[in-house]
Amino acid sequence: MSALLSQLLAQGRDELQLRQPGSEQDAAVLARLTRLQALVADPQRLLQWAPAGTRLPRAMKGVAWSGLWLTGAALLMALAMLGFDPPALQPSSAAAAQVGSDFLPLVSPLEWQQAMAGEKQAAVWLVPATLPRERLALMGLPFDAARANEPLQAELMLHPSGQVLAVRFIQ
Repeated sequence: MSALLSQLLAQGRDELQLRQPGSEQDAAVLARLTRLQALVADPQRLLQWAPAGTRLPRAMKGVAWSGLWLTGAALLMALAMLGFDPPALQPSSAAAAQVGSDFLPLVSPLEWQQAMAGEKQAAVWLVPATLPRERLALMGLPFDAARANEPLQAELMLHPSGQVLAVRFIQ
């Protein structure tokens, strides 16, 4: 099998060598590509080679105008993006400063303010809870999959209306 394969490969190599262009043809192609590359790099040089009164080809004008339009569009988009406000802080970080360092808020700062508005003396309820450990991952906290079967002890902060405002994990 391998002898047949090597024989077929040798035949293919010999056929390709017969079809190779000569060194004169390679040199002519290389010289033409070099001239074209020089002309594309310097359009004014193209005008020097052309007869007097010849202007740039229409295709080159189109490329120049499309580049101008693309640059203008990019500039307008950049200016439009400057008009937008930067993204706000994460709701959890702003609410965490209001709730306290031990509790992880579960509501937006706006909901937190609405829940506490006008009820300065209103009591919140702290309810002990046992949560599955996967809840850590759902809240964006580190989660150890090796301890996934162990329950997690926590305290929930509830508004008198029953809304869960924050959670505190207990070790």
